[in-house]
Amino acid sequence: MKNDYFKKYFLQHDFEDNQPKKVPGPVITIARDFGCYSSHLADMLADRLNELSGEDQKWRWLSNEILSEAAHCLEVDPSRISHIFGAEEKPFLHDIVESLSAKKYVCDANIKKTIVRVIRKYAEKGNVIIVGRAGCMITNDIEQALHVKFIAPFDWRVKRIQERLELSPDAARKKVIEVDERRKTFMSFYGGDKADCELYDTIYNRAHMSETEIVESIISTVKLRNLL
Repeated sequence: MKNDYFKKYFLQHDFEDNQPKKVPGPVITIARDFGCYSSHLADMLADRLNELSGEDQKWRWLSNEILSEAAHCLEVDPSRISHIFGAEEKPFLHDIVESLSAKKYVCDANIKKTIVRVIRKYAEKGNVIIVGRAGCMITNDIEQALHVKFIAPFDWRVKRIQERLELSPDAARKKVIEVDERRKTFMSFYGGDKADCELYDTIYNRAHMSETEIVESIISTVKLRNLL
Protein backbone atom coordinates (compact mmCIF):
# COMPACT_ATOMS: atom_id res chain seq x y z
CA MET A 1 0.00 0.00 0.00
CA LYS A 2 2.79 2.37 0.97
CA ASN A 3 4.71 1.51 -2.21
CA ASP A 4 1.64 2.34 -4.30
CA TYR A 5 1.38 5.72 -2.57
CA PHE A 6 5.00 6.66 -3.28
CA LYS A 7 4.73 5.40 -6.85
CA LYS A 8 1.68 7.59 -7.42
CA TYR A 9 3.40 10.57 -5.76
CA PHE A 10 6.51 10.40 -7.90
CA LEU A 11 4.58 9.74 -11.11
CA GLN A 12 2.39 12.78 -10.43
CA HIS A 13 5.33 15.08 -9.68
CA ASP A 14 7.28 13.80 -12.65
CA PHE A 15 4.25 14.61 -14.85
CA GLU A 16 3.95 18.12 -13.39
CA ASP A 17 7.67 18.82 -13.81
CA ASN A 18 7.50 17.84 -17.48
CA GLN A 19 4.57 20.09 -18.31
CA PRO A 20 5.53 23.14 -20.39
CA LYS A 21 5.49 26.24 -18.22
CA LYS A 22 3.89 29.43 -19.55
CA VAL A 23 6.57 31.94 -20.45
CA PRO A 24 5.57 35.41 -19.15
CA GLY A 25 4.49 37.83 -21.86
CA PRO A 26 4.51 38.99 -24.53
CA VAL A 27 4.06 42.54 -23.30
CA ILE A 28 4.68 45.96 -24.81
CA THR A 29 5.12 48.95 -22.52
CA ILE A 30 4.70 52.53 -23.68
CA ALA A 31 6.14 55.45 -21.74
CA ARG A 32 5.56 58.99 -22.96
CA ASP A 33 6.49 62.55 -22.26
CA PHE A 34 3.53 64.68 -21.22
CA GLY A 35 1.81 65.96 -24.35
CA CYS A 36 2.70 62.89 -26.40
CA TYR A 37 -0.82 61.51 -26.22
CA SER A 38 -0.90 57.82 -27.00
CA SER A 39 -4.43 56.45 -26.53
CA HIS A 40 -5.27 56.49 -30.23
CA LEU A 41 -1.85 55.11 -31.09
CA ALA A 42 -2.27 52.28 -28.57
CA ASP A 43 -5.65 51.51 -30.17
CA MET A 44 -4.04 51.37 -33.59
CA LEU A 45 -1.23 49.15 -32.32
CA ALA A 46 -3.61 46.70 -30.63
CA ASP A 47 -5.69 46.50 -33.83
CA ARG A 48 -2.60 45.76 -35.96
CA LEU A 49 -1.38 43.13 -33.51
CA ASN A 50 -4.79 41.47 -33.56
CA GLU A 51 -4.75 41.39 -37.35
CA LEU A 52 -1.57 39.32 -37.12
CA SER A 53 -2.44 37.16 -34.10
CA GLY A 54 -4.62 34.09 -33.71
CA GLU A 55 -8.14 34.24 -32.31
CA ASP A 56 -6.89 32.98 -28.94
CA GLN A 57 -4.18 35.64 -28.67
CA LYS A 58 -6.13 38.87 -28.66
CA TRP A 59 -4.15 41.97 -27.65
CA ARG A 60 -5.48 44.82 -25.54
CA TRP A 61 -4.04 47.97 -24.04
CA LEU A 62 -4.38 49.15 -20.45
CA SER A 63 -3.81 52.37 -18.57
CA ASN A 64 -6.66 53.73 -16.43
CA GLU A 65 -7.87 50.16 -15.88
CA ILE A 66 -4.80 49.59 -13.72
CA LEU A 67 -5.93 52.33 -11.33
CA SER A 68 -9.45 50.88 -11.17
CA GLU A 69 -8.28 47.31 -10.54
CA ALA A 70 -5.73 48.35 -7.92
CA ALA A 71 -8.48 50.25 -6.08
CA HIS A 72 -10.77 47.22 -6.34
CA CYS A 73 -8.07 44.97 -4.86
CA LEU A 74 -7.61 47.41 -1.99
CA GLU A 75 -11.40 47.78 -1.56
CA VAL A 76 -11.32 51.57 -1.81
CA ASP A 77 -12.55 54.18 -4.25
CA PRO A 78 -10.03 54.96 -7.05
CA SER A 79 -9.86 58.57 -5.79
CA ARG A 80 -8.23 57.25 -2.60
CA ILE A 81 -5.17 55.98 -4.48
CA SER A 82 -4.95 58.25 -7.53
CA HIS A 83 -2.44 60.54 -5.78
CA ILE A 84 0.23 57.86 -6.25
CA PHE A 85 -0.16 58.01 -10.04
CA GLY A 86 0.24 61.77 -9.71
CA ALA A 87 3.48 61.12 -7.81
CA GLU A 88 2.11 62.66 -4.63
CA GLU A 89 2.81 60.79 -1.41
CA LYS A 90 0.70 61.54 1.65
CA PRO A 91 2.48 63.49 4.40
CA PHE A 92 3.29 61.43 7.50
CA LEU A 93 0.80 63.34 9.71
CA HIS A 94 -1.96 62.98 7.11
CA ASP A 95 -1.22 59.24 6.99
CA ILE A 96 -1.71 58.95 10.76
CA VAL A 97 -4.96 60.94 10.77
CA GLU A 98 -6.41 58.90 7.89
CA SER A 99 -5.44 55.61 9.51
CA LEU A 100 -7.47 56.60 12.57
CA SER A 101 -10.51 57.98 10.75
CA ALA A 102 -10.94 56.07 7.49
CA LYS A 103 -13.09 52.93 7.41
CA LYS A 104 -10.62 51.30 5.04
CA TYR A 105 -7.09 52.63 5.40
CA VAL A 106 -4.41 51.91 2.80
CA CYS A 107 -0.87 53.22 3.10
CA ASP A 108 1.14 54.44 0.13
CA ALA A 109 3.51 51.47 0.33
CA ASN A 110 0.58 49.06 -0.01
CA ILE A 111 -0.83 51.02 -2.95
CA LYS A 112 2.51 50.81 -4.77
CA LYS A 113 2.77 47.06 -4.14
CA THR A 114 -0.77 46.53 -5.40
CA ILE A 115 -0.02 48.45 -8.61
CA VAL A 116 2.94 46.11 -9.17
CA ARG A 117 0.77 43.01 -8.61
CA VAL A 118 -1.90 44.23 -11.05
CA ILE A 119 0.60 45.10 -13.79
CA ARG A 120 2.54 41.87 -13.29
CA LYS A 121 -0.66 39.84 -13.57
CA TYR A 122 -1.52 41.27 -16.97
CA ALA A 123 2.08 41.29 -18.21
CA GLU A 124 2.69 37.67 -17.29
CA LYS A 125 -0.58 36.60 -18.90
CA GLY A 126 0.65 38.33 -22.06
CA ASN A 127 -0.75 39.95 -25.19
CA VAL A 128 -1.04 43.29 -23.45
CA ILE A 129 0.14 46.83 -24.08
CA ILE A 130 0.70 48.78 -20.87
CA VAL A 131 0.60 52.55 -21.31
CA GLY A 132 2.45 54.47 -18.60
CA ARG A 133 2.22 53.34 -14.96
CA ALA A 134 5.99 52.60 -14.80
CA GLY A 135 5.27 49.50 -16.85
CA CYS A 136 8.80 49.33 -18.26
CA MET A 137 10.28 49.02 -14.76
CA ILE A 138 7.69 46.64 -13.33
CA THR A 139 8.10 44.26 -16.28
CA ASN A 140 11.83 44.74 -16.92
CA ASP A 141 12.65 41.09 -16.12
CA ILE A 142 10.23 39.68 -18.70
CA GLU A 143 12.17 38.52 -21.74
CA GLN A 144 9.19 38.55 -24.08
CA ALA A 145 8.81 42.30 -23.83
CA LEU A 146 9.35 45.46 -25.84
CA HIS A 147 9.73 48.80 -24.05
CA VAL A 148 9.15 51.96 -26.07
CA LYS A 149 8.95 55.65 -25.27
CA PHE A 150 7.37 58.58 -27.10
CA ILE A 151 9.14 61.92 -26.91
CA ALA A 152 8.82 65.32 -28.61
CA PRO A 153 10.42 68.77 -28.30
CA PHE A 154 9.25 70.84 -25.35
CA ASP A 155 7.57 73.56 -27.46
CA TRP A 156 5.72 70.93 -29.53
CA ARG A 157 4.33 69.38 -26.36
CA VAL A 158 3.37 72.75 -24.92
CA LYS A 159 1.36 73.50 -28.06
CA ARG A 160 -0.48 70.14 -27.81
CA ILE A 161 -1.34 70.78 -24.15
CA GLN A 162 -2.40 74.34 -24.88
CA GLU A 163 -4.81 73.15 -27.58
CA ARG A 164 -6.21 70.17 -25.69
CA LEU A 165 -6.66 71.84 -22.30
CA GLU A 166 -7.45 75.31 -23.70
CA LEU A 167 -4.69 76.97 -21.70
CA SER A 168 -2.64 80.09 -22.26
CA PRO A 169 0.92 79.55 -23.55
CA ASP A 170 2.37 80.32 -20.10
CA ALA A 171 -0.09 78.05 -18.30
CA ALA A 172 0.56 75.23 -20.75
CA ARG A 173 4.33 75.62 -20.35
CA LYS A 174 3.99 75.50 -16.57
CA LYS A 175 1.74 72.43 -16.81
CA VAL A 176 4.22 70.50 -18.95
CA ILE A 177 7.11 71.23 -16.59
CA GLU A 178 5.04 70.23 -13.55
CA VAL A 179 3.75 66.95 -15.01
CA ASP A 180 7.19 66.01 -16.39
CA GLU A 181 8.58 66.27 -12.87
CA ARG A 182 5.72 64.25 -11.39
CA ARG A 183 6.25 61.46 -13.90
CA LYS A 184 9.96 61.35 -13.07
CA THR A 185 9.04 61.05 -9.40
CA PHE A 186 6.51 58.29 -10.08
CA MET A 187 9.11 56.34 -12.06
CA SER A 188 11.54 56.72 -9.15
CA PHE A 189 9.04 54.89 -6.89
CA TYR A 190 9.91 51.76 -8.90
CA GLY A 191 13.62 52.39 -9.45
CA GLY A 192 13.04 54.02 -12.83
CA ASP A 193 15.27 57.04 -12.22
CA LYS A 194 17.75 55.87 -14.86
CA ALA A 195 18.84 57.06 -18.27
CA ASP A 196 16.43 56.33 -21.12
CA CYS A 197 19.03 54.07 -22.75
CA GLU A 198 18.74 51.74 -19.75
CA LEU A 199 14.93 51.68 -19.70
CA TYR A 200 13.74 51.55 -23.30
CA ASP A 201 14.44 49.44 -26.37
CA THR A 202 13.42 52.16 -28.79
CA ILE A 203 12.34 55.80 -28.65
CA TYR A 204 10.04 57.57 -31.12
CA ASN A 205 9.83 61.31 -31.76
CA ARG A 206 6.14 62.16 -32.08
CA ALA A 207 6.97 65.47 -33.74
CA HIS A 208 8.84 63.74 -36.58
CA MET A 209 6.87 60.52 -37.11
CA SER A 210 3.21 59.89 -37.83
CA GLU A 211 1.17 57.46 -35.76
CA THR A 212 1.09 55.02 -38.68
CA GLU A 213 4.88 55.14 -39.06
CA ILE A 214 5.36 54.49 -35.35
CA VAL A 215 2.85 51.62 -35.25
CA GLU A 216 4.36 49.89 -38.27
CA SER A 217 7.86 50.31 -36.85
CA ILE A 218 6.77 48.71 -33.58
CA ILE A 219 5.07 45.89 -35.50
CA SER A 220 8.31 45.22 -37.40
CA THR A 221 10.26 45.00 -34.14
CA VAL A 222 7.62 42.74 -32.58
CA LYS A 223 7.94 40.39 -35.55
CA LEU A 224 11.76 40.36 -35.37
CA ARG A 225 11.58 39.52 -31.67
CA ASN A 226 9.03 36.75 -32.26
CA LEU A 227 6.54 38.33 -29.87
CA LEU A 228 3.61 37.30 -32.02
